[in-house]
Amino acid sequence: MEKKSITYLAIIGMIAMFFIGWGVTSLLTPVGGEQRATFVITGSTTTEPLITECADQFMAINPNVDISVSGTGSGSGISDTINGLNDIGMSSRNIKTTENDTAGGTLIDYKFAKDGIAIIISATHPNATWLQINGLTMDQVFLIYNGTYNTWDDINPSLVAQSIDVYTRPDGSGTRGSFEELVTKDSEELGDNSGYQTSVTGYIEVASNTVMAQQVGLNSYGFGYCGLGFVDANLIAVPVNGVVPSVATILDETYAISRSLHMLTNGPATGWVQAFIDFVYGPYGQKVVEDEGFIRIWF
Repeated sequence: MEKKSITYLAIIGMIAMFFIGWGVTSLLTPVGGEQRATFVITGSTTTEPLITECADQFMAINPNVDISVSGTGSGSGISDTINGLNDIGMSSRNIKTTENDTAGGTLIDYKFAKDGIAIIISATHPNATWLQINGLTMDQVFLIYNGTYNTWDDINPSLVAQSIDVYTRPDGSGTRGSFEELVTKDSEELGDNSGYQTSVTGYIEVASNTVMAQQVGLNSYGFGYCGLGFVDANLIAVPVNGVVPSVATILDETYAISRSLHMLTNGPATGWVQAFIDFVYGPYGQKVVEDEGFIRIWF
């Protein structure tokens, strides 16, 4: 969606939330009074928690609306939108041109937050301090994931001579899709590299950012990636090209492995679906974005 259109949506959301804040919920009541409305949201497991919280708040304001939110993966959510199986799709990666072509060019992309994909190791790694101070280059991250570096001392001789236990997400994960697109070497995307395509099948596959954070945190030799909001005290977010992932470095785009979070519809949103998108763009929705550990882009 063009920035101008998104800005328009944000302005509508501001107006709606201003009145809702004063208790004028009738602005969102459809013609005919309390007729019930139901719609379905599917897709990214990354965005599921914050969209679920937004849906809960929206339904509390509008008790005649039922919203079903399911974390099925970004690829599945996009496919559902194309095939008319949901009202809103969630994605934590960019929509592919081929996907929009399949839909007939009718997909509308609503970018509502930003996120960084942190490179993570366990805080119990024997070289945790070295890695936290020195970090890795983007090339080194690439070479770990394409199987060139198999042990930690392949990265640097001062590191422990122990196998790198590499973690990844399932095929179809938006976080994995973004990671494969954003991690590059000599202008080649990781996902296009033949060494990576061969190696990734042998990596430890985990279902979600939450599980990734948990398992890498418990493995002293683990190496993985997750959304910035999932990094906890058991993990170290390793600097990449000398830049630590943070709200500031993601917003100013100095941290290279960052992305937008998306809602999408097949054709322009209308009615309650449009009202919900406006809510997510509004101050209440953007507070949820921030509370869930992501980066608001409005207000």
